[in-house]
Amino acid sequence: MHSSPRPAENELGPFQEIWNAWNDVDQEIKNKPIEHFRRAIDIQFDELEEHLRNDDRTRARREAMDVISIALNLLRQLNCTPDDIEKIARDRAASRMHGRARSILDKYEKEYGI
Repeated sequence: MHSSPRPAENELGPFQEIWNAWNDVDQEIKNKPIEHFRRAIDIQFDELEEHLRNDDRTRARREAMDVISIALNLLRQLNCTPDDIEKIARDRAASRMHGRARSILDKYEKEYGI
């Protein structure tokens, strides 16, 4: 995997701008422990749930977008570039998700009760 930030391109489609917004703190993100990302996601879900309790779906959607931003930064911490992420996403969808959505949902219900 590559380690340097890239200028704006379209490997991540509409998410490329989110990626680019974090380029100026690339090294700081790469130095964060994994726990940082887990906690950041928890915080975003807490905020999302609060907006839903207040019937504010617009703000809830923004928090969901922040979850995607955190996921992208976790991939950055794992030394992925946008090109790497595009390849990983396509491969993961093809090898794990297409045609298996029902079994994935069933697994999480059976094994984790969700």
